[in-house]
Amino acid sequence: MKVLKIIGIIILALVLIVVVLGLIAPQSYHVERSIVINAPKDVVFRQVVYWRNFAEWSPWAEQDSTMTVTIEGVDGQEGSKYIWQGDPKITGSGEMTNTGVTPNEEITYDLHFITPWESYSQGYVRVSDVDDGVKASWGFSGDYPFPWNIMLLFMPMDKMIGPDFERGLASLKQISEAKAEKLKNMQVQEMRFNATSYAALGKQIDLNEMESFFDSAFATVRQAMEAAGIMSAGSPAGLYFEWDEENGTAEVAAAIPTRGTVEADEIEMIRVAGSNAVYIDYYGSYKEIELAHWAMMDYFENSDKTFKGPVIEEYLTDPQSVQDPQDWLTRVIYLTE
Repeated sequence: MKVLKIIGIIILALVLIVVVLGLIAPQSYHVERSIVINAPKDVVFRQVVYWRNFAEWSPWAEQDSTMTVTIEGVDGQEGSKYIWQGDPKITGSGEMTNTGVTPNEEITYDLHFITPWESYSQGYVRVSDVDDGVKASWGFSGDYPFPWNIMLLFMPMDKMIGPDFERGLASLKQISEAKAEKLKNMQVQEMRFNATSYAALGKQIDLNEMESFFDSAFATVRQAMEAAGIMSAGSPAGLYFEWDEENGTAEVAAAIPTRGTVEADEIEMIRVAGSNAVYIDYYGSYKEIELAHWAMMDYFENSDKTFKGPVIEEYLTDPQSVQDPQDWLTRVIYLTE
């Protein structure tokens, strides 16, 4: 009986300790960090609103080389998801779901950690104009009901996550300012685009499929040309007939200039008539080629010219022979009325 009494006292004491700790421990948490970035607001916002750009400045992606990422839905739109799978000891696995976008101001998301333990929270990234640049604020919050809130006494979220947010925002600043500098130095020049016939494979695709589409489509076009005994008459090009960012789709064609006619399944001959045009010689990774298109949009907004389709990207450097992406040259051409 004495032993049972002692055990009962111990259990009661433990229960009381849990109750007391649960009463004094916070039941919610909020972490936020901010940084000022010297770059146009839209450059910063586009870096944070698209999941495809998140890995570039994520403080966790740099820690885990094994991490794989899948993006579902229309990137940049409500409902799209960033799903990661990494080392259980470093990044674990989970998903972030876009819950709303205020253009050029805020993206909110639900964060669901699956492993190494399950948890839910709500996050956001906000951008706002300040006197000396653009302020980017990254934060998240969540609740821990009793008695799990006791963990917050021993795992203060601000001290645990705050330094990660600071590293991520520092990377965001570096990337955004580098893009802003690159954008500022782009020069729009006039040219005469000569009429060109292309052997092409065209398709309406999801924007998330862009890279894989061009890789496979160019291979298909080259094979069809070789089978027909027809040589290339210039650099491969991407032809863009429609770009629908709201729905995450584009009508594009992987095209190779040719002086002959290629007749094969899936392949079509596309002729682009001669036209006055403007162009930008862009050096860098294809992942950042959107900068050249932003520069073009600024140009047309501030000139009396209008452009017509298709928009043409001429890939003048073979990535297989030039290893450094910063040396890849793409000529971005907008035909003008």
